[in-house]
Amino acid sequence: MASIRRFKNDVEYLVSEVVSDCYTCVVINENVDKDKVFTIISDAVELRNELIYKINNPAEKHNRKINKKYYAQLRHELVSKVEGLFAALSACFNK
Repeated sequence: MASIRRFKNDVEYLVSEVVSDCYTCVVINENVDKDKVFTIISDAVELRNELIYKINNPAEKHNRKINKKYYAQLRHELVSKVEGLFAALSACFNK
């Protein structure tokens, strides 16, 4: 299992990519619905806070097998939710 510090850095990086793409979208494209984009930013920040809390507070701190599955589930959650945020940002263009 990779280190928890590295996992937190991955969360920070992916969420910051979503937020920076949202801001770039607002600046470059005048036709995009800004309220939807800012909602995506808000969702990304909530996701970051939620995942950092879950990373810092595993259910079983001393059971290695359970922790391995727990962090694997969190990684899957991170990837799927970030993909969903990028999909929502792409949907803002399809007007």
